[in-house]
Formats: sequence, structure tokens, C-alpha cells
Amino acid sequence: MKKVVTILLILGLSVTPGFLPGQTIPAALQTEMEKNIELARSYETAGDINSALPLYTKTATTYWVNGNSEEARKLFIKAIALSERIGNTNALKMLLTNLGMLYVDEENYPEAIVNFEKCLSLNRKQNNKTEIASTLLNIANAQKELGQLQKSLNAAEEASKIAAELNDPKLMRNSYSLLSELYKEAGNDEKSAEYFTLYSAFSKKIQREEQLKKENEAKKIVSEAQSQLHEIKTEKELTEQELMAKQHALTTVKDSLQKVEQLTREQRMEIDLLAKENALRDARIKNQILIRNIFIIAIILTLGIAGLITYYYLQKKRSNELLAHQKDMLEVKSNELMEAIKQVEKQNRDITSSINYAQRIQQALLPTYNTLVTVINDSFIMLRPREIVSGDFYWFAGYTGADSSTSTSNRHFIHVPSLKEDEGGFLIAAVDCTGHGVPGAFMSMIGLNLIDNLVRTGRVRPDLLLGDLHKLIRYLLKQEESDNRDGMDIAICNIKNDGQTVEFAGAKNPLFYVTNGQVNQVRGDPVPVGGLQKEKERQYTLHTIHIDTPTCFYIFSDGYIDQFGGPYNQKFSSQQFKELLLKVHQLPMIQQQEILETTMDEWQGSENKQIDDIMVIGFRLNAKPLGI
Repeated sequence: MKKVVTILLILGLSVTPGFLPGQTIPAALQTEMEKNIELARSYETAGDINSALPLYTKTATTYWVNGNSEEARKLFIKAIALSERIGNTNALKMLLTNLGMLYVDEENYPEAIVNFEKCLSLNRKQNNKTEIASTLLNIANAQKELGQLQKSLNAAEEASKIAAELNDPKLMRNSYSLLSELYKEAGNDEKSAEYFTLYSAFSKKIQREEQLKKENEAKKIVSEAQSQLHEIKTEKELTEQELMAKQHALTTVKDSLQKVEQLTREQRMEIDLLAKENALRDARIKNQILIRNIFIIAIILTLGIAGLITYYYLQKKRSNELLAHQKDMLEVKSNELMEAIKQVEKQNRDITSSINYAQRIQQALLPTYNTLVTVINDSFIMLRPREIVSGDFYWFAGYTGADSSTSTSNRHFIHVPSLKEDEGGFLIAAVDCTGHGVPGAFMSMIGLNLIDNLVRTGRVRPDLLLGDLHKLIRYLLKQEESDNRDGMDIAICNIKNDGQTVEFAGAKNPLFYVTNGQVNQVRGDPVPVGGLQKEKERQYTLHTIHIDTPTCFYIFSDGYIDQFGGPYNQKFSSQQFKELLLKVHQLPMIQQQEILETTMDEWQGSENKQIDDIMVIGFRLNAKPLGI
């Protein structure tokens, strides 16, 4: 059913929810399909093949989804014949692919291959390389099910080459996944591991590109929302300034009117006095003129005041209406901004959820602490990622010769065919990848896989293991032809001779060990694994330490000694770290871890953020056999 639904989604057809193959088709749906068949036959009779063809195809697909493969097969064959009749090559390719997948669902792989090969022939004529590669993968999967391993390998290899030529990440990922399975069945574990590594790398690349696309879309939405909010605020400030200017003008007019009224009262008093002084000469005439003038002035003033009040009232009303409209627009924009913020918050939650899921995957891939203590019971692992996922990781595993006997203590050990029966040991590494968070976590997945594969091929000597790891990282990340400079700083120990000898090699990271009350340091080589290479051949130094008295060993990333804090906000420093290890080395390793955790909490305090991933691994060897 999963294959059927995948094909339907690719074709853009809908799948009726709630129905699975083998269930009874609802009566209403059955009636609809019968009507579609009758209509298609009428179109075919009338010679309108282009109208009949999609109806046959749609009905066949519906029968297939709902479990009636027999009816679906008949209609697909009918539609194929019509497509050939009218020369519709694109429809013919789709129908041949669907019929082939139907035969795959029925486990009739020979018929499936026949239809896929017809489709492949059409694609080759059109020189459609993307569809050629996809069809070759369909053929290879069917041949794999028939046990035709070599034919399947040939088809898958051809698909892989075309995908690489097209630089199509998804086609390359699917090709590498199938090739890894085929070479595993063929017994070629080295080729299987190589293609599985490529498959993993391209899967992570596709996930990273999709995540970056989501983050860029979220940033664009926030930027547009902030720009719109700034424009709204600017418009609001301009409107408020205009309204304040108009209100100031209205106040000025009112003050002017009050001064006019005061002046009128003073003039009237002067006229009254003049009228009394000249009453004997022309009292009646003057009184009439005075009354007329007062009446005219009053009318003019009244009309002027009324006109000014009306004008500024209308102006204020229009301003208030404009302000109300702008407030409504501001509210609408604010609502749009809130919706945009909610969308961004949802996308952030989705991204955080994906990263949390990646954390669970990363933790599941790391070896368990219980595996370590079964070999070295006095040991600890301190890992503090700066973010949800970590660019620091640890790795350890025991190994034995292929013919060595299996016991309870070494049942989880790696059995290496190239080693002698009595050649065994225990490898433990502390790795600091370039970056932290999601980019660092991607690098850690690559490192885990490569180290494990190298050990399984028999590369257990630390210096040679680092050299091979360096070459693989530069090859996988194409560092000779690109600007990529990602890499890893590593400290790795090989415990041999049943715990009596320790071999060490380091890429930038050192080894500290405490014996007879003294801290000793073995420096790693000053070059990382991966990254820029200026020298012709990169080689690492092997150091050997013989254990004749109880000794505590510590390997770590630079996160602990580089963390800022303390009273002067400075780095913890390598010297202070040595003094701390000397102070606690006689305690059990679990108590040492607790003291390291507490010391870092106090040093960092509440004001300093963690600047990098922190990892410290400690283990004690007592100069006694470990039973490896």
C-alpha cells in the first residue's frame, strides 16, 4: 500500500482516506466509478480518445487504491492501448510505471520488469535522464526481489552515474541506498559501507537544505512585518503632529476673537461719552448713527465668529475621521503582524522539535556508558552540549581477532578478520568537530560512522586510524576542490595487553594522565583531522605508555578549559584543569565527575553563557588484567 500511495501522490491524484486494499468499496464510490467507465466508453465510441483516456486512468487508480487490483490491471492495460493508439508518449510512460508498480504489489516481479523496461525504452528515446534514472531504480528493485543480483547491481550503478551527472541529491541518495543493500547481499561489506556513508551524507544534506529554506522564509516574514510596522508608526506620528498644529491654530483664533470683543466694548463706551457731550447739538442723529453702526458691527462679528467656528469644527471633524481611519488601519496591520509572529513562532517550534528529534537520534548512536563500565568499571563520561545537539562526541569499542572465542565480557566486541586470534584491545576516543549545534552534530554523525567502519576493517593503531580518517573526511567533503575546511580534533587511546599498555595519538587534543602524584601531559599533533592540508602527507605520532602502577587517564575537548568565568571573567585554563585533576584523582571516577560538574557550574556562574560543547572522559587502570 505504501508503494501505491507514493505513486498516486507523485501523479497528483487523491487517495480516499480511510480505505485500504482488501476493504469493500463503498456503494457510492462504486457507482461513481461505473459511471466514469460508461462515460469513457461513450467518448471512445465517438472517437474522442483524449477525453476517454483520463477517465480510464482515474478509475483504474481508484480500483488500485481500494484493493481491487484485477479491475485496475484491466483498465490500465486498456488505457495503455489507447495511449499507444494516439501516440501520447507521456501518458504511456506514466501508465506503464503504474502497471509495473501494481505488479510489484502483487509480487509478480517478471511482469513488473517487462513494463518498467518498456517505460525505460521510451525515456531513452526522449533522452529524459531524470526519468531514466528513476526507472532504472524501479527495475533494480524488482530484479533484487527476483534474486537477479548482478542485473540489479548493473541497473543501480547506471542510475547512480546518471544521478551524479545530473547532480540530483535525491536521486543520488536513493541510488546509494539501494547499492548499499545490494553490495551487502553480495557480501561486499566494504562497498556496502562506502555507499551507506554516501547515502547518509546526502540524506543529511537534503535535510539541511530544507531546514535552511524554512529558516530563510521565517526571516523574510519577520523582516516584512517589521518594515510594515515601522511605516504604520511613521504615518501615525505625522497625523498626530498635523492634528496638534490645527488645534493650536483654533486656540489662536479664539484668543483673537476675545481681543476683538474687548476692543468693541471700549469703543462703545467712548461713543457713549461723545454722544453725551454733543447731545445738545446733534443728539438724535448721533444716536441713530451709533445704533446703526453697533448693529452692523455686531452682525459682522457674529457672522465672522460663526464662520471661523464652523470652519475649524469641520477641519477638526475631518482630522478626527482621518485619525480614526488610520487607527483602524493600524489595528489591521497590527493583527497581520501578530499573525506573522505566530507563524514564525510555529516555525521555530517545528525547527526546535526537529532538533530535539535529532538529539534523540544522536544519543541513540553513541555507545552506552554500561558498555564502558563492563570493561573499565572505574570511569566516567561528562558531556555538556552548548545547544540541543552536540558537535563533541565520544566513541569506544572493544575488538578481537576474528577467530577468538566469545565470552560474556567480549560479546559486544568487534571481531576483525584481519587481526590475529590473540590480538585484542579497547579503543576510546574524545572527538571535537568543527562548530556546534546542528552543523557540529552533522559532522559528529559522519565521524561516528567513519571511525566505526575503519576499526571494522582492522585499523586499530591510533596514529594510522587518524591518518585514514583524515583522508576519508577530505574525500567525502570534497575539500581538495572546494572551500570546505570542516574537520575534527581527536584524542584516541588503544588499551592493549589486557590493560598493561596504552597507545595514544592526538589531532590537536592532548592526553593527561596522573601517576605517582604527578600530572603528565602527552601533546597531540598540531594538525586536525580533515580541513586544509598544506603538507604532502599528513602523519600522526604514536605514543606508548606502560602501566606498572595505578594511573588515571583523561581525554577531553577544549570546551572545559576555554569556558569563561570566575571573578575576573577569564578562561578556566589548562593549568587550572591539571591542578583540579591532581586534587581529585584519588577519588572514584564517578565522584571526580561530580566535582568537575560542580566546579564548572560555579566557575561559569549565572552571568556567563556556555561558549562551546564540553566533554571530559576519565578512566583508571590499576596495572591489573582487565579480562579483555
